[in-house]
Amino acid sequence: MKIVVAGGTGFLGRAAAGSLLDSGHAVTVLTRNPDRVRTIPRLAGADARRGDVTDAPSLRGTLAGADAVVCAVQFPNHPIEVERKGLTYDRFDRLGTENLIREAQDSGVNRFFYLSGAGADPASDLVWYRAKGRAEESLRHSGLRYVILRPSWAYGPGDQAMSKFASIARLSPVLPQLGVRTQRIQPVHADDVGLAVRRSFELLEVAWDKTFEIGGPDIMTMNAVLHTLLDVMGLRRLVVPIPVVLAKLGTAPLKLLPRPPMTPQGIEFAVQDGVVDTSLLEKVLEVHPVPLRVGLERYLVP
Repeated sequence: MKIVVAGGTGFLGRAAAGSLLDSGHAVTVLTRNPDRVRTIPRLAGADARRGDVTDAPSLRGTLAGADAVVCAVQFPNHPIEVERKGLTYDRFDRLGTENLIREAQDSGVNRFFYLSGAGADPASDLVWYRAKGRAEESLRHSGLRYVILRPSWAYGPGDQAMSKFASIARLSPVLPQLGVRTQRIQPVHADDVGLAVRRSFELLEVAWDKTFEIGGPDIMTMNAVLHTLLDVMGLRRLVVPIPVVLAKLGTAPLKLLPRPPMTPQGIEFAVQDGVVDTSLLEKVLEVHPVPLRVGLERYLVP
């Protein structure tokens, strides 16, 4: 099958595109920077095509000849919005997905896989849930065959969160934990997300027109996640909870930077729960995500 992966150079986009390549699909990565594709080993064998989902005219003709499209777009500096630069959830996750849906309709591509997120809700007060929820809503009403996949907190080589914690742990005797309340998440390895994408294209008769949630087998607190990380790395560090209000105050001045490493909104995003129901995923796609310890050992243990 000929599949275009929009956002295929991103963290989860690479996992999706790589898994599809492994199973023999002809993959084209749609990206604003096609030269990057040849520099990413996981994308070896993929073609590259230039296109920007936030610029509808740039998408014209980019899906020609494709059988399906996978939307795995994340905006630069994700999850830290920079509104003055147009780096927002609404522009990329909502508008960008809607632009890609229209191009799929115009190009006669009738299968559309959307990589959404746990908690997506078009009526949410939180912009990241709302943007993804509205994108899902547009897809369900598009007339296209669809699969929506909602990951909990995804981790793996090159991620934006777990890798930072690992780097801090290597250099500092103290590992900060955002928030003091009990945060509940189900960390899922990027490879399992990629597997869910691949299985959806292997099970065309039963997987489509469904919404799946994916997360690790255990509901964990952030404190348990960090201690698991330290244990896998063989390190002893003091895990210190940082109250959200203090973290927001401390990061507020960073909003003035061109690419802030963190902002109060980013803090709010980081402390959200991510509990999912994997029953449909396991029943239909037969994907059983690995526990956090197993996933971390894949790339943190020499």
